[in-house]
Amino acid sequence: MVKQKTAIYPLSADPVHNGHMQTVRRTVESGFFDKLYVAIGVNPFKKTLFNLDERLFLTKKVVDSAGFGDKVEVVSFEGLLRNYARSQGINSIVRSYRNGTDAEYESGLASFNEEYGIKTWLLPAEKGNVEISSSMVRAVASEFGFVQNLVHPVVKQALEEKLRGVSLVGVTGCMGAGKSTFCKGLVDYSKSHGDTEVSHIDFDKLVHTLYFEDTPLGLQVKEEIKESFGEDVFAGKELNRRKLAGIVFGDKGKRDELSRILQVPSMIKLEEELRKRKGFVLVDAAYFTEYNMLPLVNNNVILVSCNDDERFKRVLERDGLTRSEVEAKTKAQHSEAEKREIIKKAQAEKNHGFFYEVDSAKEIDYEKVLTELNNYFPLFKQEVK
Repeated sequence: MVKQKTAIYPLSADPVHNGHMQTVRRTVESGFFDKLYVAIGVNPFKKTLFNLDERLFLTKKVVDSAGFGDKVEVVSFEGLLRNYARSQGINSIVRSYRNGTDAEYESGLASFNEEYGIKTWLLPAEKGNVEISSSMVRAVASEFGFVQNLVHPVVKQALEEKLRGVSLVGVTGCMGAGKSTFCKGLVDYSKSHGDTEVSHIDFDKLVHTLYFEDTPLGLQVKEEIKESFGEDVFAGKELNRRKLAGIVFGDKGKRDELSRILQVPSMIKLEEELRKRKGFVLVDAAYFTEYNMLPLVNNNVILVSCNDDERFKRVLERDGLTRSEVEAKTKAQHSEAEKREIIKKAQAEKNHGFFYEVDSAKEIDYEKVLTELNNYFPLFKQEVK
């Protein structure tokens, strides 16, 4: 019988991030080992943001979503790593390093562990993950900087809830579905029933403030719009939103260009707005699926639906647009079925996400909505099992 080749990858996982997962993936894909143990160390002298149960929960969820099957197992250990490794019959340790200082430190540990006959495999961090560390992720998240490019959605959610006391929920739907009305209704209901704090950010309106404010950020946005779309979209110093809309909603390339201009400024506005909030924050936006905004709200979404005739009627009455303008805007969006499919697919791929659907053409049971939210959020309101 051939002995199984195993290795151990130790980390504190406070929290687990993409750099850790890159090391796990490279180790598995190397084919050198039949099984890799991702081992979270218990150090009674080190204060951590997440307790051991929470770190195990997050790491297991992230590892499970990566699709390694039984090739990777998440465990915890106490004491010296080399003692634990030998007691489990493991003779190889996998470590990663980001720079020369890391490499020197890891080489010293490797010599220490080799005294017990344990070989260390040192992997350099790949481009894109060189600067990622758990402390850096915690620092950015503590100031409500978005870290969706650094960690799994479940980790981002846990950081926001632990550090800022905020649970983000995206609210989306087709134009005229009643997203803002639903959000206002839920906020009002929460104020009059119980102690659940719910607030609402209209992301589209937040972005539109960039068109009219004379701050350095707003002036930069308008200057880039002028360079990309010409002087014709301005009336003096004022941006003509209707004329700009007439250009971008009929041309995907133009929409993508406008999205590029607004991407960073809009994230700055949203990050600053979120710093003021606590509890549930409903981030209402029409283009969550079209512009891949799902990671911002950790794949947690309420989809507001409504029949097409009623939506069309609402938009015509509300916005004062022509029928052709409404049709152009509608074509620029995913259909309700497409939105639902994209949301469900993203949640399945990451093994994470809250989904709830309401029909705004009917009377909405806000008590039920609030109950569902409280049942799902926050992530660590109860002991992790």
